[in-house]
Amino acid sequence: MTMLCLWTLCSMAAGVLPGSVKTLVDSCGFFPQLSPDGQSVLYSPTEGTSLMLKDLLTGTVKTVASEGHPGFDAIWGGDGKVYYVTQKRKKNGLVYRTGHCYDPATGKSSVVLKAQHGRVQPLRAAHGVVINGEHQVYRSAKQVGAYCYTRGDMLYLVDEGGTTRSLQPVKDSNGYLWASFSPDGTKVVFEAASHGVVVCDLNGSILAELGEFLMPCWYNNDHIVAMSNAGNVRTSGSRIWLISLDGDVFKPLTPQDERAVQPMVAGNKVVYSVIYDGVVKQLGLDVPAAPAPLEGSGKGKAVKVKNPVSKKDVPRVFINPGHGGHDSDDRHIPTWVVGARDTLHYYESNSNLTKALALEEILTNKGYETALSRRTNNTEDDLDLFEIVSLAANSGADIFFSIHSNATGIEKRINFPLGLYRGWDGKPAVEGSLKLSEAVMRHAASNQLAVWTHDQRSRGDWSFYTNWGYKVGLGVLRFNKLPGMLSEGSFHDYLPERERLFNDSYCWLEAWNQSLGFDDYFGRETKFKNGVIAGTVRWSDRERTDDDKRLFGEDQLKPVNGALLRLYTGRGVMSRIYTLDIMDNGVFVFTNLPKDKYKLELYYGNEDLFETVKVKVRPNETSYKNLKLKTDQKPKKKK
Repeated sequence: MTMLCLWTLCSMAAGVLPGSVKTLVDSCGFFPQLSPDGQSVLYSPTEGTSLMLKDLLTGTVKTVASEGHPGFDAIWGGDGKVYYVTQKRKKNGLVYRTGHCYDPATGKSSVVLKAQHGRVQPLRAAHGVVINGEHQVYRSAKQVGAYCYTRGDMLYLVDEGGTTRSLQPVKDSNGYLWASFSPDGTKVVFEAASHGVVVCDLNGSILAELGEFLMPCWYNNDHIVAMSNAGNVRTSGSRIWLISLDGDVFKPLTPQDERAVQPMVAGNKVVYSVIYDGVVKQLGLDVPAAPAPLEGSGKGKAVKVKNPVSKKDVPRVFINPGHGGHDSDDRHIPTWVVGARDTLHYYESNSNLTKALALEEILTNKGYETALSRRTNNTEDDLDLFEIVSLAANSGADIFFSIHSNATGIEKRINFPLGLYRGWDGKPAVEGSLKLSEAVMRHAASNQLAVWTHDQRSRGDWSFYTNWGYKVGLGVLRFNKLPGMLSEGSFHDYLPERERLFNDSYCWLEAWNQSLGFDDYFGRETKFKNGVIAGTVRWSDRERTDDDKRLFGEDQLKPVNGALLRLYTGRGVMSRIYTLDIMDNGVFVFTNLPKDKYKLELYYGNEDLFETVKVKVRPNETSYKNLKLKTDQKPKKKK
């Protein structure tokens, strides 16, 4: 096994020289794909809203497709035709994807794979092109040869006879991406999120681990081209690299300050984009390239396949718990907690992950399918933002949902739910994103445990972050063609809210409210029959004595620590017990309660009963009960 280390940099790169660099597209060109003859290039704007073809001999630009976000997955076949995928969001919120073939000679497109739910992706096979769907697959020829693809953290190899094998070379990855066979068909390269680029044999045995890179593609049987993983704290910058499997060549092909991304290889030429302005460039190498593959024979057709992922067309949600690991981009706030009499360390990545894991469980119980960008909270989980977007696309999700909390970063303190989507205010770049944000934020604002200083808001990230530049916006939404949003559920630099976010039950409640927003978005008459009781316990006559006096509403009252709550069913049977933590938040949440009329009893001190209230639980709803104690309140007798 070969392990390359990034800080050996160019010491092994002697003898590899990039040739002249040409500009192919002046602006707005991303995901470039050079034709096999080198005479045409495909590209797309940032949001993938159209697929463009430029004739490099005449300079003529044609629009191949302009509906359904066709720009991100397009590839050339050896037959000189273009294969691409479009998507359409239906009224029920599910996204269906269709495979197309475009012939530059006639200027006409045809549907070659009917619309289906889940991931649909054009792939290069040994002797043709495959448009790989979860229910049906299109093959450009009768004999396309072997090909491979990824789903989740599994690698799938399909042989010439169409038999599929699944492998898992890296056991603890956050997901696999960008798999392809070597030109001689003996090896597979892929990127394992949180691990980097890996090369394995056809049995899954690892041959080389090449470091933190993205979008690997074969140059020949012994070299790959890839882009830097700029989002990982162990690397810096965005560059295109040539790397040999034996470690003798480790060469940056682009300058440090160019911000080069999204490489593609055609012969001995490498094409790539320059991020932000979208200039497409081409360079050549003096290393022998792999020969072009031979095209298969026979007329292309679509065939049904066994679905390795999903049997039903149910809503599929990709969940991104923001950040990862307690790294420099995580927002660390040491907090003195009076009840615990200790300094506790708040990291946004912690509460983000707690919410995400809760949301996954809630949605699974409601019949959704989910995928997560991370399940742990280590430095390796701090994925590149483009890597996260690619994992979402590869999951075949219907929506992309990124979980965060917010901070003003200034002396002013505020607290409200904020939803951000790609685009301008009221004009999302991807249809459905505004509807999703409004549904989720509406339910987030219904949380009566929080004290909100402003109404909930849904904003386009281009409008919200105008100071970042024209149409720059959030990196995790860039290149994302799914209906999606980033949820700033609350402001963690508002002290009482931060204390609530230390409570896992409070994080669960935020996830529950998010699920209600998804139910609305997908128009689901959910069969989930259980509900929730949630509330806080505060002293009615004791104000907080914190040094930080920036408090609002009932957050000026001191929370009760350590009280006990007992919940009884309508028949008088004790159902649950909840003990308040000592983190100065007073939060309690009873989850997954059958429909009933309940009695809630509050105990404090030496098991003395101080309050009894009745609560009605309805299916798929939250019943709120915020309680108060008086300093001189006398215990009640239990009936």
